[in-house]
Amino acid sequence: MNGVLGPRPDLDDLFESRPPTPKPRGRTRGRVMVMLMALVLVVTGAVTAVQLARSATTVQHLGDPFAAIPAADRPTAAPSAPSAPASPMNILVIGSDSRASDGDTDDWTRGGQRSDVLAVLHLSADRTNAQFISIPRDSWVPVPGYGTTKINAAYSYGGAPLAVHTVEQLTGLRIDHVVAIDFVGFAHITDALGGVDICVPQTVTDGIGTVPAGCSTMTGEQALEYVRQRKTLPSGDFDRMHRQQNWIRAVLKGVAGKGLLQDPIRAASVVREVAAWVRTDDGLGDTQLVSLAWDMRGLQRDKVAFLTAPLANPATGREGSASVVYLDQAAGAPLWASLKDDDAATWLAQNPAAALGDTVR
Repeated sequence: MNGVLGPRPDLDDLFESRPPTPKPRGRTRGRVMVMLMALVLVVTGAVTAVQLARSATTVQHLGDPFAAIPAADRPTAAPSAPSAPASPMNILVIGSDSRASDGDTDDWTRGGQRSDVLAVLHLSADRTNAQFISIPRDSWVPVPGYGTTKINAAYSYGGAPLAVHTVEQLTGLRIDHVVAIDFVGFAHITDALGGVDICVPQTVTDGIGTVPAGCSTMTGEQALEYVRQRKTLPSGDFDRMHRQQNWIRAVLKGVAGKGLLQDPIRAASVVREVAAWVRTDDGLGDTQLVSLAWDMRGLQRDKVAFLTAPLANPATGREGSASVVYLDQAAGAPLWASLKDDDAATWLAQNPAAALGDTVR
């Protein structure tokens, strides 16, 4: 596996409809913010509030994605139990692979970006468990103002506001925050951890490269190849989505296994490494991150479930010339309702096979 991690892409181009504005050169590396699941858990488990506050500077923001959504269209927030230290939180995760992963370069051209990864991260009110639910990028769903189309087109048509609006109408969940991440940045975090351990049941070779069978400690570049493969995997995009989840899970395992939970200094360095690659909504600033980190300090990695929005049978088909994914709304309703009620544990107990397994193709 050969390759060099590329330079940081201009995330302004991905998350704002207006032309990007120049940013002071000295600010980029020092910004601290949440990155997908990994940064949330690195920060929450490994850095005390005081230490995080000392390492934080100015969070990069992607604007206020909620202001443009009609208030009447937004779901109500779930009430918190009186004994809970906080309210449940739903974070919309928007991910991109800045290098075209399979030749689909139209996914990330200027003015026509589409989200390569779309997921809802639910944090329980007591901050003792979390669920990461991936929504296939080709899901055929209603997009407000544009009829029924692929869900990743929502981001292309209307940026983060339309992506939030679409996911809220699909799930009935009120989205509280938005986090955007680039996979190349996630690769840098993998390297900052000294690599992550990932097991592959069989060798897979395609135009992206070869991922050999067996368990190994992957570098960031190797992990990128691992999640970019699609065409030679038995279930194509579904397998790739599971690999993305597996990579995140491996990073969480590495955080715990490499002693970061007991070493705030090392954890702070990982946070600083992450800073250049993610953005948050305006409501998730330095103070909010410190508070969230402190609240979640007891979250264990085995209390994080990785799921996929329930699929119809058949799960795939064609709409005109487009290959699409069909969601099972009837099967999905209880899942989304359990999150809204902050009772995912009950749903998971009834649907144990829904969670990502130990073996991922």
